[in-house]
Amino acid sequence: MKRYLLILFFTLFSSILYSQNDSLSKLTELSIEDLMNIKIYSTSKSDEPSFVANLSSSVVTKEQIKRAGCTSIMDALRLVPGVIMREQTNGNYDIHLRGLGNVPPNSTLIFFANSTTLVMIDNRPVYNYLHGGTFWETLPIDLNDVERIEVVRGPTSTLYGPNAVTGVINIITRKPEKQGLYQASNVQYGSYNSLIANTAYGYKFNEKVNAIISGNYQRRNRTQISYYDVIQNKYVDLIDSVTAVRDLPLGSVKERYPHPDLAMNKFGFNAFVNYTPKGEGLQEGKNVEFQLEMGIQNSEVQKEFGFDPFGFYLPDISTAVSETKYANLRGTFRDLSFQFSELNGTESPMKGATPWKYDFNTLDGTVEYTIRIKNLQIRPGINYRHAWYDYTKYVNEEITKGFRGRVRSLTTAGSLRTDYKAFNQRLRLIAAGRVDKFNYPTKAYFSYEFAALYKVNEYNVIRAVQSKSYRAPVILDIYSNFFFPNAFGPGANVDITGNKSIKLLSSETSEVGYRGKVGNHLEIDIEAFRTLAKDFSDLVVESGSSGANGFTFNYDINNLPVSAEQLGATLSVNYINQKWQVRPFVSLQKTTLRDYSPHLNSPTAPPLPSNNNDPAHYNLYSGLGTKIEHVGTPTWYGGAYINWQASKRLNINLNPYFFTDHTQLQNTNLTYQDGVRGVEHIKGRIIMNAAISYEIAKRLTAAINFRNLFNDTDKEFYRADSPSLMVFGSASFTF
Repeated sequence: MKRYLLILFFTLFSSILYSQNDSLSKLTELSIEDLMNIKIYSTSKSDEPSFVANLSSSVVTKEQIKRAGCTSIMDALRLVPGVIMREQTNGNYDIHLRGLGNVPPNSTLIFFANSTTLVMIDNRPVYNYLHGGTFWETLPIDLNDVERIEVVRGPTSTLYGPNAVTGVINIITRKPEKQGLYQASNVQYGSYNSLIANTAYGYKFNEKVNAIISGNYQRRNRTQISYYDVIQNKYVDLIDSVTAVRDLPLGSVKERYPHPDLAMNKFGFNAFVNYTPKGEGLQEGKNVEFQLEMGIQNSEVQKEFGFDPFGFYLPDISTAVSETKYANLRGTFRDLSFQFSELNGTESPMKGATPWKYDFNTLDGTVEYTIRIKNLQIRPGINYRHAWYDYTKYVNEEITKGFRGRVRSLTTAGSLRTDYKAFNQRLRLIAAGRVDKFNYPTKAYFSYEFAALYKVNEYNVIRAVQSKSYRAPVILDIYSNFFFPNAFGPGANVDITGNKSIKLLSSETSEVGYRGKVGNHLEIDIEAFRTLAKDFSDLVVESGSSGANGFTFNYDINNLPVSAEQLGATLSVNYINQKWQVRPFVSLQKTTLRDYSPHLNSPTAPPLPSNNNDPAHYNLYSGLGTKIEHVGTPTWYGGAYINWQASKRLNINLNPYFFTDHTQLQNTNLTYQDGVRGVEHIKGRIIMNAAISYEIAKRLTAAINFRNLFNDTDKEFYRADSPSLMVFGSASFTF
């Protein structure tokens, strides 16, 4: 407790000494025209007004995040249209763009994770190439580092490479705006011993050079300390009762769950240096800028990352630990732009469980050149990515195969983007393509984007897009090579083999949209889309064989026949008038699965409960020709941002979020077939968040934040913790 008080005291004291005022009254002085002209970079790799962006996109600014009382970057994404958010444990979320979660149904829990959205920090990819997706707790930055969060919905691989299948979340960091000292701090303390502290110091030396250092810390306890036991079908105490770990030595249990009451414990440290020279020979309008970023992070969380297809009956909530560091250099010199980044460290998404610990290193490089011919821009580019994962120091010797040494994913790519404006800049046409070549699978993959935007007049814009993207190959799919002796009991072994010829998951989307200003106070943004996703993969039981060591079940990671067709639309309305800003948004989607079978086995697999002991008739091909509605994603979801500047000092904000009923299915649904185990009915609800801020003095603003104000304790995710009302008191200082 003393450590937390010291962090709180240091942040408050330093902020009072060095901060300048960011008056609450200034935060609501934007007009509709100002909001329409908020810059977005992620839709075209150049700053442009968000109103005329060619792709379906949204921007959340640091001011909106502050007024909403958000407690983390993840929490702030509930302010964005088209995002599905479900809390797993206190502060840890499952995050999807437009849905497509839990595809295929009845998969192992690791395949629940969103592996098709690319998260970036200043264009630097943050992606886990072991199994795909983002470990959100490993982001080194937090709220005080954020200038804005840009979200692009729909395939965008032509801009940012593989993994931008359902879209991109790009977190743009802050820079000092005024010359001299810059400082920003925020401290929040609340329910379940939750402490969140952010502080940043920067200095703008002159118009050429500025720098910032920042630190952040979060500690949160779980809202419950029990774990789900699939055999007993109830939540029980970890050490005394859980079947999942009852036969393990007590030391092993404590290794896997060193802090059963802990949801999150993380810190990060970052340094940013920006250099913008202005010298002779540089023409006006030619950008010249260099940015260097470096940082470290250390995290321990408990979240959903179960991986139990073999009967180990581990709890679905596991302890994940990570230590990473990064460096990122990006620059623009006239028409040439480049970015090189490195991310490395040690991670264990299932602490204490073999083989879930590894060292890793990821290198990314991009060079692009812009050719300008009147109203035409042509931008060719080359890309390189090298990711390796090394289990050598950590693999259990009982696994007689496994990863021996480094395994790697290598990507080289070439891209070409054309952007043409005609009819006095009213019509904009974009055609872009990218070819990615991997070490495995060896074939080349082509992503594309064709977009048209027509500016009817100053306040009405229509757009249409056709695009396709692929997910990059992941280490587990390609290189898995494990042998688990006695996995199903004495003499019942499991052999897992990867697939170097696997087809990559892809998404093809058609969408149309409209943005318009209605009157002096209202902006409307509408988008409708159709998406077809295919070539999903999972563990498939291929065969069985008897030998000297007993009976072995042979698993391959393979593609499934199932495809997912999604039809949807999103409506966002932005109203601003004097002291009010009201921005409701809602999404509607329906997902249809074609050729889906719940049975993850081939016709030659051994008889198992999961295939009704008849693999010849119940296998991954038994759903060919079928069409069913997918129930794993809510049909309706959305929220609102409602802000009232009650007085010069007082600000009141409501930001509700909602989704409708849906059902998640996990692989144990097929093992037990009792309609209960492996099934989680997620009830629809409205999650009401609120924040009241008051400017106590010129340099001090205090706030009280309510998260889940209605105290809805129904679970939001499969076998996760029950959420709870959270109350935070906070103090913030920014300038």
